[in-house]
Amino acid sequence: MAEVAAAPLVGSPVPRVATPPLRDLTPETSLGFDLIDFARNIGYPLLPWQETAAIRALELLPDGSLRHRVVIIVVGRQSGKTTLMKIWALWALYRRDMKMVLGVAQSLDIAREAWQGAVDIVAERRGQLPVGKVRFANGEQTLTLQNGARYRIAATTRSAGRGLSVDLLIADELAMQRSEAAWAALLPTVTARANGQVIAISSGGDEESVVLNTQRTRALAGGDDAPCLLEWSAEDGCDLDDTAAWCQAIPGIGHTTDERSLRALMGALSPDAIRREYFGQYAETGGGLDAQGWVAGLDAQGSLAGHVGSLTVGIDVSQDGQHVALVAATALPDGKVRVEPLASWESTREARSDLPALLEQIKPVGLAWYPSGPAGALAPLLQSLPYAKPITGGDVTAACMGFADMVRAGAVLHNGHPRLDTQVAGADILPQGDAYRFTRRGGANTDALYAASGAVWLARTKKTRRNPIFVL
Repeated sequence: MAEVAAAPLVGSPVPRVATPPLRDLTPETSLGFDLIDFARNIGYPLLPWQETAAIRALELLPDGSLRHRVVIIVVGRQSGKTTLMKIWALWALYRRDMKMVLGVAQSLDIAREAWQGAVDIVAERRGQLPVGKVRFANGEQTLTLQNGARYRIAATTRSAGRGLSVDLLIADELAMQRSEAAWAALLPTVTARANGQVIAISSGGDEESVVLNTQRTRALAGGDDAPCLLEWSAEDGCDLDDTAAWCQAIPGIGHTTDERSLRALMGALSPDAIRREYFGQYAETGGGLDAQGWVAGLDAQGSLAGHVGSLTVGIDVSQDGQHVALVAATALPDGKVRVEPLASWESTREARSDLPALLEQIKPVGLAWYPSGPAGALAPLLQSLPYAKPITGGDVTAACMGFADMVRAGAVLHNGHPRLDTQVAGADILPQGDAYRFTRRGGANTDALYAASGAVWLARTKKTRRNPIFVL
């Protein structure tokens, strides 16, 4: 009896994780259908997943304005995200009469890929897509239409987009933004436009993907001002050879790539790279902290301002010694705790200079630190403080496990600070007998996480009073 060939794999058109629409999406309630029609008319029809992304991202409110100002699209590589970006940019210019489209990425070479693709389409479809001028000079690449509308590109730096008013900002590989400096410079460029919008497209991130991690956390928390999240990703913990996970995370399967090609590519990559680049997962995180519990604790409107004089604080240093974090905590009447990063420094020298005056201002009732780790560099200063409590031995695992347990219960309230968000999202655990602590393995920074864990441990386990003297 002849064997029946297995059906070819086809990527999912629907994101696994997504911000739900407010109502049924039709040509009257989403501009995505217009984008789909434009793509078809110029001979570049969108793939099923791209159509879904356009329809969801361009949802309209009843007054006709865009519902989402910021859209985060996470999708595995080999799926056609560059094609989507170039078509989206051309639609904005030719169909929506937008005056400025800005494409950014971690380098000009990356941003140029989508821009050059758009220029090639214009050259090919000159009868349909008339153009005024194309400038190719490095750093000044601009596609200008006859009406003056422009598509420019830039690298994501602190100066990116400054001085511009942008209708559509397309950010490629958001996971590569390791600080919020460029993001903070770019977002204001769209605020002057009534329907200004940011479309950020990326593969999965890691513990250093500060911007992607923060935006994803805020999207999952929901709310009127939350970003829209459209994530094609695989379930955490899935097998690397699970083809159903492939189809969920790489929606281009069956369109832009096939199973055989993917197997060849993945065979040359580490498991961490596969999970990050193709599965939209954090690379082999240890599951020490619950992502949904952390999202549940997001309380951006709350504050520790009313608790000065009763705070506990934790301090820690990154493994490379290039970052120091000070985090405060307070126990709340309902059994929850609130944490908030108060300060950070780029060296222990800066921390030693600033810390005494800052602590005098905060007047903490306790300060937790870890003398057996990189924070030992601050030992002479910290040992001189009567309220400083070194966390050693079994107390280290108690602090880590206690913090993880509180997060799992949604009982750690926080303000969504980028560095703490990032370290929580990328947390790994290192078993210590029947217990565990957060690992520094692989050079991962955990300074803010350890500082928060120590501050929470003190807040929950020690009796304190409103003065700077720590009471054991």
